[in-house]
Amino acid sequence: MMTKDRLIHGAIANEQFRLFAVESTELVQKTRDLHDLYPLPAIMMGRLMTAAALMSGELKSPGSEVSIRIDAEGELKGALVIASQEGNLRGYAYAPDFWAEDPEDNFLVGKHLGKGLFTVIKQRNSQITYQGSVELISGEIGSDLAEYYNQSEQTPTAVNLGVLIDRDAKVRVAGGVLIQQLPSADPEIADRINSNMASTPNISDLMDMGLKMEEILEKFILKGLDWKIYSESELNYRCTCSKERFANALALLGREELESMSEGIAPVCHYCNSTYEFSAADIAEILARPGLS
Repeated sequence: MMTKDRLIHGAIANEQFRLFAVESTELVQKTRDLHDLYPLPAIMMGRLMTAAALMSGELKSPGSEVSIRIDAEGELKGALVIASQEGNLRGYAYAPDFWAEDPEDNFLVGKHLGKGLFTVIKQRNSQITYQGSVELISGEIGSDLAEYYNQSEQTPTAVNLGVLIDRDAKVRVAGGVLIQQLPSADPEIADRINSNMASTPNISDLMDMGLKMEEILEKFILKGLDWKIYSESELNYRCTCSKERFANALALLGREELESMSEGIAPVCHYCNSTYEFSAADIAEILARPGLS
């Protein structure tokens, strides 16, 4: 039986560094299954969902969300993922059925994203509180996330993401680690963490061998360092869509466009593929809302 996905929050060297670690295998598998992702989009989405889960550890207020959006020129195009403070995630790939002609290329995310932007959006109660973008430097997600923190938030950050899938796109394991250096941190300890990260085998390979995240941290990434865990929380794929939300979105289209749908419409949620049937009577009810222009 698979264990529940989780986010671990901790600190290193007497709180000189922040630590976030994620086990996300079930989350990535559900993402793959919901969107019927081909192998390369599955790897990309797995890394992005894991990255967003790591970033959600910084969210303090209920109702807060962090989004990662990639808009790229390559055939893989990009994706959008969203994580909430409560540990609920959702997302979708722009090209879910992309398949490279060379089978070996179906593991090279950056090659098929090409040039593009890595954008982070933070929201609270549906209101955007922050947005920042950096150019993709590799397209492999982990290094792009680290570059975002270094450029946009001036926070030296080390990231290690891992997703291991079979050739039929079944997710074997997924997880990641994010470590942030605080202003008062000892640079020698930072160098040691970076050295450990560089010499650590693929995190997905270690997880596939049966190691728990605490063992990976203790034996590899934080070897020889003092560190502790403050808390851990559960992660789930959970969409926030509903027929009411879709009705409110349709109302924003305006009277003229709604009248063109007077016979009914069946929109599909990008995040979970749920379909909502709006009959002619439903459209008429939206058209009758006070103040609709």
